[in-house]
Amino acid sequence: MPVYGVERYIERCAVSLFEQSYKDIEYIFVNDATQDKSIDVLRAVIDRYPERAKAVRIVEHPKNKGLSAARNTGLDHATGDYIWHVDSDDYVATNAVGKWVEVAEKQSADIVICDINIVTTKGIETERVTYKDKEDYIRRLLQHTQKCAHWNKFYSKSFIDEIGIRSDEQIRMAEDYAVTPRLLYYAKRVAILHEPLYFYETTNQSSYVHNLRRVSIESHRRAEGILTEFFADKSEYADIAAILSQRSITSLVKNSNKEGWQMIADVYSDSMMRSGKGMTLVNRIIYALFKNHHWCLLQAFMELYHCVMQDRS
Repeated sequence: MPVYGVERYIERCAVSLFEQSYKDIEYIFVNDATQDKSIDVLRAVIDRYPERAKAVRIVEHPKNKGLSAARNTGLDHATGDYIWHVDSDDYVATNAVGKWVEVAEKQSADIVICDINIVTTKGIETERVTYKDKEDYIRRLLQHTQKCAHWNKFYSKSFIDEIGIRSDEQIRMAEDYAVTPRLLYYAKRVAILHEPLYFYETTNQSSYVHNLRRVSIESHRRAEGILTEFFADKSEYADIAAILSQRSITSLVKNSNKEGWQMIADVYSDSMMRSGKGMTLVNRIIYALFKNHHWCLLQAFMELYHCVMQDRS
């Protein structure tokens, strides 16, 4: 678990982890030089669970290195049979680890994927994993129609070590986007657990994800470049790899505002002449309005888009 700026949330998360019904768990918390009292809160929670304390390690970064580096530090210190990345502003079902292990061992899976609960200001919404087969799922990840997040995936440690794919530490945001599709590509066995074991918190405005600055957009671009290079020579994914820039642009636009759009345009200036062919009609409209800098029309369209998506929810 990376720890940064989560003083308000980390108690809830740590309690959900320490109260797991499964007993044989190793806990690695990576303090990414947080400036608040997150670690003090964490230590107070650890004191409440003395039976877990010997299995807990807090690893210190001398300076803030970002989410990718924190993930890698956690992997460097892990000694267990499985890896589960948990973000410190989220929380988990107390039977989650037991469920993960049961499915992973029964199916000899390299990766197990579960459904998630999305925590919003209006309540909790369940999002199911859409999975026909591995190729279909990877395509959905690359198309941004399924979450690339690490936290709803349970990895065999031996598989992670064998493949050797780690987070690029120059990527400060979207590091999981660069990693999970490649891990899935190499996985021999993928299991699906249709239970929402993970609670994804969307209201933490100080989290890594909510800080959409230029460096975040540049990170997204770097992640997309890694995936484009990886999948370009793989025939079953070449069509998607060819338009990853356009898909990334539309995804960023959907999750930003007018101020952010100008930064996106600056970072992606050399990709703006490409067509949006191959995307959905909605994404083609967003991309066309964006690349032609029709900001007022784009703003109106995005308001309509978000209203429709909220109604669907």
